[in-house]
Amino acid sequence: MASKILEHPALKLSLGVQDIITLIEEILREKNWKKFELLSFKLLYSPIYIFNYDLLVEQDVEGQTFSKGFSGTMAINAVTAELEPVFSHILKERPVEYEKEISHDFDYELEKASLTKDELKETCKIKLAAQFNVGKDSVAVSGFRLLYWPIWRVFVTLPKGIQRINVDAVSGQVLNISEVPEKEKTWLEITADTLKLMKKPEGWLTLSKKTVSLLGKSTKASLKLASKASSKAGEKASEAGLLYWLFHTRSGIYTLIAIALLILVLIYI
Repeated sequence: MASKILEHPALKLSLGVQDIITLIEEILREKNWKKFELLSFKLLYSPIYIFNYDLLVEQDVEGQTFSKGFSGTMAINAVTAELEPVFSHILKERPVEYEKEISHDFDYELEKASLTKDELKETCKIKLAAQFNVGKDSVAVSGFRLLYWPIWRVFVTLPKGIQRINVDAVSGQVLNISEVPEKEKTWLEITADTLKLMKKPEGWLTLSKKTVSLLGKSTKASLKLASKASSKAGEKASEAGLLYWLFHTRSGIYTLIAIALLILVLIYI
C-alpha cells in the first residue's frame, strides 16, 4: 500500500505478521487448543482520543460531607465510544513512537470516527461518571488529542467456530482475551501433562502443592458434613464414633490422607 500522510499522528507499529502468528499460537495453546487454523489478518488504525480528567468524590459520614479529588488520563475509542484504559496505561508505562507517514508495507485500514467532537466531552463525562459511580457534574475533562492506534484483528477457526482476536500492535496485549474460550482438557491430556510434570523435580513440587490443596478441600468438606450430621437428632452412635475416629485419632487422619492421595492419583493418572 502506498504511503499516506495522516491528519493525526499514529503510534508506530511494533509487531508484524510473524510476531502476531507466534503470539496467537502461544495464546491458543495456553487455552488448550491444539487444532486451530489462522484464517485472516487485518491491520486497523483505530481513532483513539487521549484526554485528562478530574473528578470529585463526596461522601457523607455521620452528617458531615467529605470531598476528595482525583485526576488521571483516559482513552476513548472514537469508533465504539467505549473507554479504553488499556491504551492510556500503555502510554503511561512504556515509551512509544509516533509517525504521520506510515512506514511499514502492510496493508491497513484507517477506521473512521463515529464519535463527533460535539458528542465527545459529554460522552466521556457520562462514561467516567458511571465507572467511578459519581454524578456527571462531578467530572471535568480536558486536553483531548486524537491518535491512530494500530490493532491487529485476527480470525481463527476453532472446533467451536470462528473466533476474533484483537491484538494491540504496540504492546502485543490481547485486547479481548476474556472472549477467547478455553478448551477443557480430556483425561488423556491431563494424564499426559501429569507424566510430563513428573519427569522434572519442579514438576513433583507442583503436584505436591495440588495434593495439599486437594487434601485441604477434602478435609473441609468432610468437616462440614460431620458438623451437619452431628446436629441431627437421633444420629446413630456408630456414625458419630466413625467421624470422631477419622478426625481425632492419628490412624483416622492417616486414613483421610491416604484417601485424598488415592483420589489425586485417580484424577491425574
